Amino acid sequence: MALLIKAGHIEGAVSRSMDFTTITYYSVSKSADTLAVVRYTAYDDVGSPIAVCEDHYGDTPEEFCRIENDIETALVGGIDVSVMSHYESEIFPVISDYLNL
Repeated sequence: MALLIKAGHIEGAVSRSMDFTTITYYSVSKSADTLAVVRYTAYDDVGSPIAVCEDHYGDTPEEFCRIENDIETALVGGIDVSVMSHYESEIFPVISDYLNL
């Protein structure tokens, strides 16, 4: 169903007790009018998940900008990100930069 193609860790980017924030990118089958589905996971001070949120991004220029902004904000804030899209990760400059750290 989904194939993990890239994962990156952003060390030292967060102040929580965990050592790193994670971004994972999955390549999935194309879904009509969908740019990506992103799952965000927040953790407490001892590293236990406290909240999970999933957002669907439509295949529009506005949603393209929103996904890049949302993901960067999450990673800088210490929230793990899992991205599922039929597009190659390289078309997303911000996502691609974090995956290649």
